[in-house]
Amino acid sequence: MVASHFLSHQVIELDYERLVETLQNPPELPRVVVMPDFFLDHFVMTGDFEDFLTGLRRLAEQGGGNLMNTTQLIRRGGNSVNTASALLSLGADPCLIVTTDEHGASMLRGLVGPELDLSHVHTDGRLSATVSIETEYRNRRVNLMVSDSGSAAGFEFSMLSENDLDAIRDSGLVALLCFNHNRHGANLAADLFRMVRNETSATTYLDIGDPSDNTSILQPLVSRVLSEGLVDILGMNENEACWLAWVLSGEDDHWREAMQDSTKWLNAAKLVSKETGVRVDLHTPEFSASIADDETTVVSTFKVECRIMCGAGDAWNAGNIYGTLAGLQTMDRLYLADAVAALYVSSITATHPSREEVIEFLSSTSAVP
Repeated sequence: MVASHFLSHQVIELDYERLVETLQNPPELPRVVVMPDFFLDHFVMTGDFEDFLTGLRRLAEQGGGNLMNTTQLIRRGGNSVNTASALLSLGADPCLIVTTDEHGASMLRGLVGPELDLSHVHTDGRLSATVSIETEYRNRRVNLMVSDSGSAAGFEFSMLSENDLDAIRDSGLVALLCFNHNRHGANLAADLFRMVRNETSATTYLDIGDPSDNTSILQPLVSRVLSEGLVDILGMNENEACWLAWVLSGEDDHWREAMQDSTKWLNAAKLVSKETGVRVDLHTPEFSASIADDETTVVSTFKVECRIMCGAGDAWNAGNIYGTLAGLQTMDRLYLADAVAALYVSSITATHPSREEVIEFLSSTSAVP
């Protein structure tokens, strides 16, 4: 694993001592508000993608049947719930604002840690659910998500109660995640973050999620939210970076093609940051980066056995948010986000790591690739 600073072109020796010391003596962090989605996640873990398709096709041709030899899990899901859960495991105090139904709220209570504040869970909506098929495709572990957006499709700013608004006013960071499911996404982001700007000193954090099935959200997002200076930090993966670069470049298809080319991912993120003025924090399977004010910091990811993919970006966001609020230096913040994600994806039970587990991971020679 090497880390490079693109301004000075230095290769920097790895040293986690400063980060470990901060984690061992953590500062008191302000509260984080995370919203607006909860999904019930059903993981289906299988081997080779083509073999999986062959098995399904065989069942379809015979009129139905049962495909064996998969491992399956039911877990808490949704970008917001996963990020809040990971923040809680690190020792932060997240406040979750989501909408589901009574059944969903009952399941949520059994799927997250008992310390997570669920007092802002609305139960007047409809359960959101995802089947995440985890499989091998072209020598890469991928997750294919099949979703029923439920209430995540219709969450609006007007649905926030006065109690919710007070929680937002009392927070140090407001994270709006899972933007891609929401047909009112641009309006929600604009209204929410404008209120945060006008009434608080909190940091605004946005992760849009995969927009490939809802690309119509992108132009309003750029024109009404990003270009208006309402977002402080934009967390994204390589596909999201390329989609936003596509919009910002006038729909230049070069950027859609770049999704399959790892050498183009950083340039896409740089374009997004340059055109919007937003700090862009990028996570990919190969490296993580932070771009702000023409300064770029890049670290390569930890190499671990990948057992689960769905929720990896949420774990990364949690580490990134924690590091931001703790005032970590950029490189340490990226190390932390990468470590949290690495421990999550290598957990066969989709468990978020504690701060102590992150310290052990960083302190272990075997943890360094």
